[in-house]
Amino acid sequence: MTHPQPPMIVSGVPYEVTEVDGKPPVALSELEGPVTMTAGGPTGEHCIHGAGEHVHGDTVRVHEKFDGGLGKDVRVWTVKPDPARDRFIAEG
Repeated sequence: MTHPQPPMIVSGVPYEVTEVDGKPPVALSELEGPVTMTAGGPTGEHCIHGAGEHVHGDTVRVHEKFDGGLGKDVRVWTVKPDPARDRFIAEG
């Protein structure tokens, strides 16, 4: 079984998390467990399905997966708050 190529993401470049499970993000804890998030950056908006885990302090890792969050891993996103702009930033 072949999987489509994931959309192009620029590594190490911040993407703003604009939605978590269909609504604007309020708390980093919303990214823990099964999650769908939308992140926008230099390559456009991307819908990311996967599973988030609290790593430490103010960091969550979201393991992006194929097949609506159920398939194999695509990439790992590190999500942190950006207090200067009252938003969350993801790097993949």
